[in-house]
Amino acid sequence: MTGTAPDGQQFESTIEEDFFVLLRFNRSVASFEAQPVKVEWLDAKGKIHTYTPDVLVHYHQDMDESVSKPPLLCEIKPDHPEDAPQPVKRKHPYKENAAENALKWAAAKRYATAQGWEFSVFREKDVRTPYLKNVRFLLRALEKVKDSHFQPELLEKLDENGSLTLDEWAGTLASTLEARAKVLPACYRLIALQRVEVDLEQPLTLQSMVRAMSHA
Repeated sequence: MTGTAPDGQQFESTIEEDFFVLLRFNRSVASFEAQPVKVEWLDAKGKIHTYTPDVLVHYHQDMDESVSKPPLLCEIKPDHPEDAPQPVKRKHPYKENAAENALKWAAAKRYATAQGWEFSVFREKDVRTPYLKNVRFLLRALEKVKDSHFQPELLEKLDENGSLTLDEWAGTLASTLEARAKVLPACYRLIALQRVEVDLEQPLTLQSMVRAMSHA
């Protein structure tokens, strides 16, 4: 499968598409490039081949969590069949040449080091987690929903209480279902902007605990 992400980046598999979703949500990521470079590598017989890693990630250098963090050259791969958390039905069963990949990835690591970058391989199990499901949902709030007049008061209410469930938090400004339908998008946007603390490694529900940054 191939396709184009909303930012115009080309992806060659649904796993890559999911990885791009994580990058778009990661506030420390300044930009990323799909299929950024070609790397030469030698096979066991000494024959030269070229290999194209999947993505190069650049980080913001003016944020505490990413200051001095070098660019990251990435390869995204399906799980080994024996490592998959549950059997995955594929139109074409995935087969991996471990020896060949070891040579390619060693060459990619050398190339990255020469550029002052790092290199890493991400497996399907690293990408497709409960966190990804939350990110897919929150990305709409990050990229589509605009700031609203509810947000400052929501932050104030949460700061007063320290922590509330998402349902309780929305309820501080809305007592009816109709009113909550207007307030909840502002709650989700604040979560997406990481203005509040929520455990996104767990499924995001109305019973999820939301904490003020000052109480985190």
